[in-house]
Amino acid sequence: MGALRIIQDTNANRLVYGGLEEGRMFIETDTDLVYIGTSLGDVRVGSAGGTSFWDSDALPETPSDQDDHFEDGALDVKWSEYDPGVANLTVSVSDTFVILTHPTEATGPHRGIYQTLPAGDFSISAKIQPIGTSLADNKFALALFEDATDSDADLVTWGHIWRTKANDFRTMYIQGYTDYTTFSSSYWGGKVYQNTTCYIRIRRNGTDLFYDFSCDGVSWDQVFTHAQPFDPAHMGLITSNYATGTTIYLYCDLFRYIASDDRSPIGRLV
Repeated sequence: MGALRIIQDTNANRLVYGGLEEGRMFIETDTDLVYIGTSLGDVRVGSAGGTSFWDSDALPETPSDQDDHFEDGALDVKWSEYDPGVANLTVSVSDTFVILTHPTEATGPHRGIYQTLPAGDFSISAKIQPIGTSLADNKFALALFEDATDSDADLVTWGHIWRTKANDFRTMYIQGYTDYTTFSSSYWGGKVYQNTTCYIRIRRNGTDLFYDFSCDGVSWDQVFTHAQPFDPAHMGLITSNYATGTTIYLYCDLFRYIASDDRSPIGRLV
């Protein structure tokens, strides 16, 4: 087998090691790579020149109509902007992500993008990075909308991250709103130590909602569950920028929809 080397991938080495995420741990020998943290027994072994690995950011073999990699230079027609009242959101699409740009506001309404949520059980997830200069009130969320075409309808948000001092951790919340502005419920909150980029997921089974968090899209932690407060008609991504004095940005690399309560890693072997 030769020498064993335990490696934590860096951004500079991502091309060297086949696009593995920065921070991913693996074992390298003279002839093999052993990737840690896949869905196939948590270990994947491949021979030199023919190695397969789990890529959380890869589209599934058969993507759903709701999936999006945000690669077309413009927002796909399945998305609509959620920008009630006085418009204060800019949506732009690069070749690999969508950017929601949200200048500061005095009241803190939510703004973002949404699409229709099919009936039945589901699992929706997103890979997100919030960026802003303020250390407080820089928030993003994966959202369920009672009716995104009605600014008086209810919201459930999962995310709501504050970038705390020195970015040592993020504080995450699951919250409810009676409209796009008015806070109504705090269902769960806690400190999650993580990289700047993270994966979040909402699942439904029957009328119960489940909220998951992941640093890599492979290993997920369920943080909360409750009976859904309303039957959602839409799903999407939102920001909130309450009196920060600065503009915040939400970068989203991918959005996934699965028509079942699916707790498995997202992505596939590539």
